[in-house]
Amino acid sequence: MSESQDPKTTSNGTGDTEEATTAAPVATMAKDPAPSAGTGIVAQEERQAAGAIGAALADLGFGERPVELRAIPFAGTWGAASSVCRALASEVVLRELEAAGTLEGLSKKEVKRKVNEAVPARAQELAEQVAARIAGGQNGFAGVEAANGYVNVSFDANAVASRLVGEVLRQGPAYGRGAPRTEVVMVEHSQPNTHKAFHVGHLRNTCLGVATSRILAAAGYPVKDATYIGDIGMHVIKCLWCYERFHRGEEPADPAARGRWLGEIYAEAGARLDFRKEVLDLLHLLAQEDQVFVAAIDRLLKYLWRKNTEGEDIAYLLGRMTHAQEIKEDLLREEDVIPKFWPIVGEQLRDEVENQKPYVPVDGVPEPTTTPEERLARWETLAPQMEEWWPQVPAWREEVKETFQRWERQDEDFVSLWQETRGWSLADFERIFAELGARFDVWFFESQVEEPGRRMVQEMLDQGLAEISDGLPVVKIDAKLGLETETYRTLPILRSDGTTLYSTKDLALTKLKFEEYGVDRALWVVDVRQSLYFQQIAKILELAGFDQAAQAQHIGYEMVRLPEGVISSRKGNVPIYDDIRDAVLARAREIIEEKNPELATEAKEQVARQVGIGSLKYAMLARDITKVVVFDLEEALSFDGHAAPYVQYAHARACRILEHAGVTDETLLGSLEGLDFGAEQPEPTELGLLQGVAALPEEVQRAAAEYRPLLLTNYVYDLAKRFNDFYHACPVLQSPEPTRSARLALVAATRQALANGLELLGIEAPAVM
Repeated sequence: MSESQDPKTTSNGTGDTEEATTAAPVATMAKDPAPSAGTGIVAQEERQAAGAIGAALADLGFGERPVELRAIPFAGTWGAASSVCRALASEVVLRELEAAGTLEGLSKKEVKRKVNEAVPARAQELAEQVAARIAGGQNGFAGVEAANGYVNVSFDANAVASRLVGEVLRQGPAYGRGAPRTEVVMVEHSQPNTHKAFHVGHLRNTCLGVATSRILAAAGYPVKDATYIGDIGMHVIKCLWCYERFHRGEEPADPAARGRWLGEIYAEAGARLDFRKEVLDLLHLLAQEDQVFVAAIDRLLKYLWRKNTEGEDIAYLLGRMTHAQEIKEDLLREEDVIPKFWPIVGEQLRDEVENQKPYVPVDGVPEPTTTPEERLARWETLAPQMEEWWPQVPAWREEVKETFQRWERQDEDFVSLWQETRGWSLADFERIFAELGARFDVWFFESQVEEPGRRMVQEMLDQGLAEISDGLPVVKIDAKLGLETETYRTLPILRSDGTTLYSTKDLALTKLKFEEYGVDRALWVVDVRQSLYFQQIAKILELAGFDQAAQAQHIGYEMVRLPEGVISSRKGNVPIYDDIRDAVLARAREIIEEKNPELATEAKEQVARQVGIGSLKYAMLARDITKVVVFDLEEALSFDGHAAPYVQYAHARACRILEHAGVTDETLLGSLEGLDFGAEQPEPTELGLLQGVAALPEEVQRAAAEYRPLLLTNYVYDLAKRFNDFYHACPVLQSPEPTRSARLALVAATRQALANGLELLGIEAPAVM
């Protein structure tokens, strides 16, 4: 055994692997859930090996010593190695040199050199003594050897394989699960807002939440799944304003379509209310990076002047455009100056597209972030609404304020409308959650914790924890903790007008989870941008005397991007979950048709759904939570790369082999006594596959300890790869007995381990593909 060790690996989404970070910096864990001692067959063998090494050391007079093991890294060898003799050799050599007086007068550096020179030989001597004592006992190991100061213990592969395969087939879907624990964990995930669309950005949250919950449950924890729905707030007010103002009575006849339709109304509300901002942002962009446009600004403004435009407005626009400064709408004297200027802007942008010139870099000027075509496209998106929307935006903003006051007054008609439309969104969410395998023990709503949050804020003000600063209640966390270095900063906990913030409600909700639901640990699965915020929430509660808040932990993850950039549900071109799902399912159907045209139509539809939804989930999980997911449809549906179809196909292939052999798990269990692969040691690919199957229990514990479903995606991918290597190297159905039965049993165990691993990720395992 060499001193080097392979790094843990994570997916980079391409089928290759990359070195993983040992912990996600976006998680603020109060403590790590310690994995229990391994319960799998290999873990038992390793404990026996550690016990034998420890007993041999005690027999040599070293007393009790902790014995750590690592897998022997040589192909075709199944066993464990310990470096304990190397550590002991250092102690022994130092004592002997001191007793002989050899180290007198030497510097620390010289002492270290002397010891290191003698350690290798003494380590090998100790390792040989330990190996001899283990080999002389009745331990059932295939072999024990001393190599370079390590003690390498080889397992009897056929014997271990018999026990391993028997354990997998007897436990079935329970294989890989750990012993029950008492600590109750609540996993809060899947927090969409009503009156908004469920987009692909929400998808990663739901997939991570479902997988994290299932993995923790498999590790032995009692788990409560919770969702926290944003059913109040300005997004609701804006959506209902737009609905009442422009679309009442236009609801889709199909109730199932109303949730998504409501999301479209919200997007329209944002487009209307932000119209002036979008227009002025485009003008600012042109001033910043369109050199041709800026060079033509004098001429363009002359055209505007000919439209009887106020001279002061022209001077203002000239100054702002030439100095690349933002245009403030309240500093424009004429209400229609921008609508009059807009056609002129469009003509210039069209000319730049039709008569493009090569970009010439200018020292000190950043390169453009957009192309002439992209700038024209933005102009064209805004142009159709210019005449109608620009003049009405100020009045619309006032109407939204009045709509908000109707909510604050709890206007009966408005509350009734809110309840009805809220139901449309919730019905849509339930459909999507069912598709993604998200089931909840508790549904929390922002509306239910708004008033408890207000009361908590008042209590914090009364006790002096919170104070009024710039007109609103805040908690100066660093000051309260006596920290001189800025760490947790200051968090506002209520608006100056008494309306609630996210913090108002999260303070109440966090306390509610522990007090009313009896949880010992509460996890927030929320994107990484909220990391500081959740640290602040926990610290404020601790300062308020709620010590359990230390067990509230944030699992932060990076965002999902498409080639267009970060997803925002305020934009009309938002990639809605349903659209992404439909595109994936359509492509999955095409692929299944190509690969298995003889499959029955109904079966094709079922498999396409299993593969399509599975590929979506896998793509969200097979990238470390510290890294952005760039969703690529073809990559997600790959049958050759690090993707769900590759793993699912391995499972289907195993099912097909067993079907052709006419065997079941029950018949195989009867032939496991003395499982024989036809050789003293199984073939390297057989051994590698056995090791892969054996690793599931420990991978479950590790994934639970680190809150990282990624480790399970890596596991199932690696197991599928090992199975494919085995499939191509080791004939199964054509092999003579007893090898045939042994390999069939191994195929059955692999199928079960793949199915169990996929199930923990929330992904179905098709029997045919």
